[in-house]
Amino acid sequence: MPYFTYDTSVIISRKLIAPPARTSNFLMSAVVLMELSASARDKSELKIYEGLFRDYQRDKSLIVPNEGDWLLASKVL
Repeated sequence: MPYFTYDTSVIISRKLIAPPARTSNFLMSAVVLMELSASARDKSELKIYEGLFRDYQRDKSLIVPNEGDWLLASKVL
């Protein structure tokens, strides 16, 4: 199980186009990629995030929250 969780703000503050190096234990959140895509400065940056989404989806390292996850998040907030 991954030890660290990176929020969108970490990736933005470090000015990373791509997340940290891909390893077998790195998982990406669909929510983070959605937020990064929404804030893309141009079409080329958007294409990078869309490609990352497909890559993580393909290798089963994309975390997609379900209704239970959202309910738990609402309780935490």
